[in-house]
Amino acid sequence: MKIKSILVLACVSIGLISCTEEFFEQYPSNSVTEGNFYQTEDDFNQGVYACYAKLKTESGFHITELAHRSDECILKSMAVSTQDRYDIGHYSENSSNGIMKKIWNAWYNGVYRCNDVLDHMEGKDFPKLTEYKAEVLFIRSWFFFNLYRCFGGVPLPTKVETPADSKMIPRCTDNDMYNRLVEDLTFAAQNLPATRSTEIARVTKIAAQALLGKVHLTFGKHAAAEEILEEAMKDTNYGLYPTTADAFNIANKRNNKEFLFVLFYNKTNDNGHGFWYSASTSVKEDIQNPTKEFKAIYDQSKDNRFTLIDDYVKKSGSVYAMKKWNDDYDATYVDQVENDYPHLRYADVVLMYAEALAQQEKVADACTYLNMTRTRAGLDEFKTTSKEEFIKELAAERGREFALEGQRWFDLVRLGLADDVLGVDQVHLVFPIPNDQIEIVNDKNILWQNPGF
Repeated sequence: MKIKSILVLACVSIGLISCTEEFFEQYPSNSVTEGNFYQTEDDFNQGVYACYAKLKTESGFHITELAHRSDECILKSMAVSTQDRYDIGHYSENSSNGIMKKIWNAWYNGVYRCNDVLDHMEGKDFPKLTEYKAEVLFIRSWFFFNLYRCFGGVPLPTKVETPADSKMIPRCTDNDMYNRLVEDLTFAAQNLPATRSTEIARVTKIAAQALLGKVHLTFGKHAAAEEILEEAMKDTNYGLYPTTADAFNIANKRNNKEFLFVLFYNKTNDNGHGFWYSASTSVKEDIQNPTKEFKAIYDQSKDNRFTLIDDYVKKSGSVYAMKKWNDDYDATYVDQVENDYPHLRYADVVLMYAEALAQQEKVADACTYLNMTRTRAGLDEFKTTSKEEFIKELAAERGREFALEGQRWFDLVRLGLADDVLGVDQVHLVFPIPNDQIEIVNDKNILWQNPGF
């Protein structure tokens, strides 16, 4: 991905934001440069880059905050700088939570970027227009889907609106969101390329199919999920590695057959990151996260994935890298590594397919696909005829397979196990709408607070 190009357009698109009412954090005060910008195919390519770039804003929510929301991590005490995370992890957040405000603004700014590109595509004709549109619709769907999973029904702008008009867009219904996502992701799946280009961070057809499958599951459309995920598994360009560790081996970064949609990092051009979940000691008893409760879902003597989250590699001084996120520092940017962060993996396609089958009472067939990740982890095959038993094992298997990948909280909510596993009540299955947004709209018939907050 051409990071410099991304940054240039990011400045053009949003660098001049200056609204007294920061609704959706999306309105540039200077539209002249922007209006004249989209002329050539390359101009639109820059616009697509800017949409990709926004995926990394507040990426810590998936990397860190969701782990604390689930049982993967815990913050046992708080400081002023960590109160928002502490509240999220202890189901005590309120509508003034700073993290929730940041993700709302960041994701709606991502929606704005996508809508801006889509609006300017109207009336244009160039060879890659349809492919670029498919990419942008995929990215916008990712933002919309995450907004829905966090907040429930939300405003659903599909074009750039004036600030005044935006405040009139009401919270959508479940059907509104589902239909929007299905339409856009179906278009993306039909028009994205099947194979990666040299710009390996760009999404392909299977990413759209996988996200569409997850949408279907989230909305209880299990037959539709089965159909699209079965189609995705016909793609021979992707598949499972012999072990989960192979998928995270930095040597497979450039042509990873299991990573479908990732936050891509490149340490050699100053676009890396620090270690995720590193420790300052090698004494495991002194390492608080992942929690002992989460580690208990592993068969620690058999499951070869356990070492990924339990073993550490000394990198320098008192820095110990978790094995799952291990890499070497760059020679020039000496504090940066470049592990990619996967939002969608091929293993997810397989286990979502198992879920879709089980939810339709096809439990024996579902076990076949569940066991594809279990057996590569060194575990015995799981067998049952009980849908309830299968769903519980699926939740545990997904926890083991996608540890610290921002999946577990949403999995437990979707599978109806958040109360059983985490003890969370119905109120906290979603987050509160940020209060500043409620105040800006100032109309509870348009934007109202979630019950209980």
